[in-house]
Amino acid sequence: LPHKFQQMLEPLSVQGEQYGSCLLVNNAGSVGPLGLVSSVEFSMKEMRQAIDLNVTSSMWVSSQFTKAFLAPTSATKSPLVRIANISSLCAIEPFPTMSIYCAGKSGRDMFHSVLAKEHSSNSMQNEKEADDREEQKQRFKVLNYAPGPCDTQMTDELAECAVLDDGLRKYFTTSKLENKLVRPGDTAEKLVQILCLDKYDSGSHLDYYDA
Repeated sequence: LPHKFQQMLEPLSVQGEQYGSCLLVNNAGSVGPLGLVSSVEFSMKEMRQAIDLNVTSSMWVSSQFTKAFLAPTSATKSPLVRIANISSLCAIEPFPTMSIYCAGKSGRDMFHSVLAKEHSSNSMQNEKEADDREEQKQRFKVLNYAPGPCDTQMTDELAECAVLDDGLRKYFTTSKLENKLVRPGDTAEKLVQILCLDKYDSGSHLDYYDA
């Protein structure tokens, strides 16, 4: 991943001044392993692989994207930089039998909230630094966006998962049958609207149903 991503990112960042804005939608991840914490049968290796995919890789990609497009230079001016971390209700609420997924989503949210905080206009020591940081704050924003329970392969797998909490499995099964799951196109459109309006607080968590 590091080599391939940097190969893709390097020529873009060199030409960064040619872009008015740069957007990273950080969405890669997996739902498993699943099961009660007290009776898990998956190994430490499986847990580590899940965390590496859902948390470590996400943090690394966002950090490299930020470094590439936000690093100040004397010759060029950085474009507007936006990062949309695809979050979940699981990042802020506990769901039985989904502990690793919840932990991963929560960790991703916190990392991206810290990233936003590091580029806020707080704690400047003088007026010039405050002005510079305020400009940087407007150029760089992060959003943790929870797309809602989407009608995807993931929710199909959850509905059929034998070790998933009974209440959750029933919810996904019923929602699928009653066509109550969010269509991916609808939540993608909502995300685009939020990003275009650009009125959210950097580092905040917004849900499909709240935005």
